[in-house]
Amino acid sequence: MRNSTIYLKSVLLFGICLVLLSCRHTSNDRLPDPEIRAGIAKVDGKVMNFHLKKGEEYPTIILAVPNPVTAEMGIFKTLLSEDGSFHFEAPVECTVNIGAIGSKMFGDNVFSVGLIPAEVTKFEISYDASENIKANMVSSIGLTSNDLPNYYKMFINFTERPDNESFYTMKPEEFSHFAIEKLMIQRLKRSINDSLISGEAKNLITNQCKLKYLKGCLLTYSEYMSGNYRHFKPKGEPGNYIPQEPNRLYYAFLKDFNLSDPQYLYNDQYTEVLKTILSNKTLNIPAIKDTPVDEWLKEVKTTMADLIGSDTGLFYELLAANAYSRQFNEELKPLSDKQKENIRSYFKNAEITKILLKRSDVVVKLELEKNYYKTTVNTTPAVPKEALMKTILSKYKGKAVLIDFWATWCAPCLDAMKETRDVKRDLHDKDIAFVYITNSSSPQKLWEEKIKIIGGEHYYLTQDEWDYLLDSYSFSGIPSYLFYDKEGVLKNKITAYPGTEKMIKMINELLL
Repeated sequence: MRNSTIYLKSVLLFGICLVLLSCRHTSNDRLPDPEIRAGIAKVDGKVMNFHLKKGEEYPTIILAVPNPVTAEMGIFKTLLSEDGSFHFEAPVECTVNIGAIGSKMFGDNVFSVGLIPAEVTKFEISYDASENIKANMVSSIGLTSNDLPNYYKMFINFTERPDNESFYTMKPEEFSHFAIEKLMIQRLKRSINDSLISGEAKNLITNQCKLKYLKGCLLTYSEYMSGNYRHFKPKGEPGNYIPQEPNRLYYAFLKDFNLSDPQYLYNDQYTEVLKTILSNKTLNIPAIKDTPVDEWLKEVKTTMADLIGSDTGLFYELLAANAYSRQFNEELKPLSDKQKENIRSYFKNAEITKILLKRSDVVVKLELEKNYYKTTVNTTPAVPKEALMKTILSKYKGKAVLIDFWATWCAPCLDAMKETRDVKRDLHDKDIAFVYITNSSSPQKLWEEKIKIIGGEHYYLTQDEWDYLLDSYSFSGIPSYLFYDKEGVLKNKITAYPGTEKMIKMINELLL
């Protein structure tokens, strides 16, 4: 499977690590418990000793912010100024937040940053003589200068070390105990260096890792087992493996995670866990639709209360909020009048109501834009792979064509899809076809769901066809793009989303 090479991956990977809390933290290790409250947090930053080389463009700085109510990572971008300064004003959904700052110019380095509504965080990044990157933050959030870069580095140390033993033959309950009691503890010990970070940072890292392991391993047992089989299967065994499907009682491990802990509001993986629970086939939680929230939760608790270990708390409040956000994010469907009424009458925290209603107004506009390009699922032409691209292009004679290579598992691809909405809005009356190509590494049912809100022309290739095309154009990662003019002549090819303005400019050049 080809991995994305776009540098935004570093920021989006802010939330990726796999480990379980191995000991209880003292109250002194906890940052202030966040509360749901909408606001604007500001960052005034400076890259020290910045000098733009001749011919270079000003670098883009990216800020990523977790959103526990709307259930999407907020991504904000700005260009570095001539003097090395940058500034963000980012909407946030909590009284205290931990975001991440990254840039291509920082390489693989990503920095944690504190964000508090109505507060300006001062952030300074510097290079020393040996080109080591250091950061300093002035914020009321209690993180040290060592925490800012090491927080992310320890995540990466954890995720880049794969499991070194096979366990795909274990029954679900047996595996859950094995994973919690052994695998996660091993990863923790070999990845987190207590001497480099504060207790507060260790608490944050451990919580984030715990949630990711819950989402990426325990809650997705079948996929995780299939991956372990592919890595350790005996020679000569078939490539496909169908693990045993766990029953509802398998998920009893959920009570070990204390999912109503408000400290999780710092972590973007909290919403990933909630989204995974909402879509889990075994747990079978119904879509909220126009059902009153208290009635919906009553039904949810018949399934979840004994597994969670409680029938009250933050978990249920955020699960309900995320049920509405799932409608926003996966269907681009705004709230109905009945849903608005249900939200207003249920949530005691008026901030949750305000956030959901505001997001619905945004989705109304996105829903209109979605209709500019209807989703068309195309049968892949039955031709030799060498003739595949020419055959696809022949369908769009007289039009410029943008071909987007992507995958459902590629976070930078999905982020680029959102930015491309602006491109489509500006070019919807032009002779341009937006063609999206993926392959069997994207689960077909998931692909079918994702493309509903993408629009455009879609093709689902075999692995062999995919590999041939990427090799033909010398692409080593995704998202990657091909730009063809109206005569079917390839005019440009790039890897990584270039930004909305540049994308519009490149497409307009095809239309001349």
